[in-house]
Amino acid sequence: MKVSMSQKMRTAQWYTARVIHKRTPKILLFDVDGVLFNTDEVYFAFLKETLKAEGISIDEQFFMEHHYDDCIDDLGLDSQTKSRIFASFCARYYSDEILRHVRMKDGVLPVLDSLSKAFHLATSSGESEAQIKHYLDHFGLAQYFSFVGHGGLVEGRKSNPAYFHTIARHFGVEPGECLHVGDAPYDQQALAAGVPVVIIPTRFTAQQSFDPRCIVLKNVAELPEFLKVQRP
Repeated sequence: MKVSMSQKMRTAQWYTARVIHKRTPKILLFDVDGVLFNTDEVYFAFLKETLKAEGISIDEQFFMEHHYDDCIDDLGLDSQTKSRIFASFCARYYSDEILRHVRMKDGVLPVLDSLSKAFHLATSSGESEAQIKHYLDHFGLAQYFSFVGHGGLVEGRKSNPAYFHTIARHFGVEPGECLHVGDAPYDQQALAAGVPVVIIPTRFTAQQSFDPRCIVLKNVAELPEFLKVQRP
């Protein structure tokens, strides 16, 4: 009897869920952009406006198909133009102006509040440490995170298994005792470090394909139930 790809994916996800529940994670690692905040949407909006000022147009499809923040590399621009555009974008994105556009994703605050009572929480983002702390402080979430995993933690960021090993080592646990919560295909790289992965797709990643070993949830509010944590 032939087994369909969807059946294989469900079987892989069932097995991963069994493994996670059998060996309850001690540390929950949260990506920041797209999981805790809508900064993925803000990034796209700011980049689109910056490019429009240069007479260049992109849409969401191009943004998604060309790896989000790396899409500027696929516009065929000369290095000088690309550097000018990127500098203009960064001057705006990495300023206090962004806080007027960033919002916390629905359900994040009560979920963090309940999960922090049962697990240690850390961020696991490719963003700069300063920017992550800026968001956490502004939205009053810093109290929930005992470690800030950021883009400067190791060379190669999350594509390097050492990124997740460094966080696990900080807490004195094995990588398999962590659980990474992300929203995009590159979050799957935690699997190579031995860290199980939960994916919560955004509007930019909902049509993406994910490794069948990843558990895919609809929203962050499903996380406590998946982890069998009772919310107050």
